[in-house]
Amino acid sequence: MALLSDPFPRALLALLPTPVVPLGHLGRAEGHPQLFMKRDDLSGTEYGGNKIRKLEFLLGEALAKGCKRVLTYGAAGSNHATATAVCCRGLGLRAISILSPQPTSDHVRMNLLMQHAAGAALHLCSHYREFPATTEAVVERCRKEDGIEPYIIPTGGTSDLGALGFVEAAFELAGQLQPDVVYLPMGTGGTLAGLLVGIRLAGLRCRIEAVRVVDPAFRNAEHIQTLCDQLCAKLGIDPVVASGDIRIRGGFFGEGYGIATQDGMEAVETFGALEGIHLENTYTGKTAAALLHDLRAGTLDGQCVLYWNTLNSRDLSAETGAIDFHDLPPAFHPYFS
Repeated sequence: MALLSDPFPRALLALLPTPVVPLGHLGRAEGHPQLFMKRDDLSGTEYGGNKIRKLEFLLGEALAKGCKRVLTYGAAGSNHATATAVCCRGLGLRAISILSPQPTSDHVRMNLLMQHAAGAALHLCSHYREFPATTEAVVERCRKEDGIEPYIIPTGGTSDLGALGFVEAAFELAGQLQPDVVYLPMGTGGTLAGLLVGIRLAGLRCRIEAVRVVDPAFRNAEHIQTLCDQLCAKLGIDPVVASGDIRIRGGFFGEGYGIATQDGMEAVETFGALEGIHLENTYTGKTAAALLHDLRAGTLDGQCVLYWNTLNSRDLSAETGAIDFHDLPPAFHPYFS
């Protein structure tokens, strides 16, 4: 792994390797004996999920540059913004979350409360198109107060630097399991791009079924191809991902980002009842719905199947339970009404 770890500053945040476990109860219920889950929900001590691998490299660079604050973006209930806030607190950095609206849910409320608990400064824009103007004002204020601009992380932590964490994750997987197919949510696409590059470099022969959970105009195969190529350039290698390697499933998205689907809710219930695994309706439930659909259609017969759990499963209630939502900026209060 020296190819990845040595040239790039890194903040040691993750508990690696995350385990691969059989989904035995679900497999028996669906008549599929080779069904597994990658437990990236356990990737950190305080907060898990797929963002921790990205933040090791992103926050490593922030520290190396001497930044005091870290600014990032997301929807109101962003897992990425929450992970960033928690990790920044542990590293002595101050987080800033610039957020856009999304439908409310218990998951959204929990993430907002956790960001506040971790000391993040929260800003709610009426639309993501307001992000640039809000960023400009916040950066100027940080420059005056700190003498240095904040380190800016793109939405979802998705960049060639952040995606390095999932190139390493592919090598990690190669030492645990040789799946034929991996099911993965696709939001901003950094996790997908990193794994696509990583599985080629690690010699894995699996395909990735990426389940789209955002509007295709926001992220599509062209965006993923570009990011894969940028990642290879960062590693100093020729491109290794072809357009035919990028498989994006759009049939489980539903009416929009953060809007639950019936299939997704049923998948969340199924995983919870049979495996005791908590999923949610924006990312992981829709991905689980695609997996269950394919199992029941028989298209996975005889194949070794891996579900990559990207959701945090660490209990946040001890920190969020005592918070009065009125302590958050007033723009966020309607999420709790």
